Amino acid sequence: MTRILLAAAAAALLATSAQAQPAPGGREPRNPDADKDGKVTLAEFKASQAKRQDRMFARMDTNKDGRITQAEMDAARKAADAAGRGGPGGGGGASMLARLDTNKDGALTKAEMGAMSERRFKAADSNNDGWLSKGELLTMRQGMRGGAGSQ
Repeated sequence: MTRILLAAAAAALLATSAQAQPAPGGREPRNPDADKDGKVTLAEFKASQAKRQDRMFARMDTNKDGRITQAEMDAARKAADAAGRGGPGGGGGASMLARLDTNKDGALTKAEMGAMSERRFKAADSNNDGWLSKGELLTMRQGMRGGAGSQ
């Protein structure tokens, strides 16, 4: 019984320290809990993702037509690789575009990127209570980095 309690305490400490670790590249992790109530709602999550998505969209939409094509995605990935930052979005460019391009027109729009946030929120809300806990956020972040809890 003592071993189980010690293991549970160690796991809790590791989860807490992992949550407090800075994001890769020395940045602090974004805290989407805008009202600091310990619950991240869909609205808070989408708002926290919107700024990042806007920056990424502006950087990748080089011809400023409001659509990111496979060629623009490939160019952005190549530029990021050359700068040592890794490609945008992680994962293969063609498969990423295919996953996000919900209307299958061969390009990604801001609306399609926004819909991605809602899908990510719903996938992370493992108990379907309509909000994300610190644990659910941690699991989602680990999955995005390919760590524990990734699928």
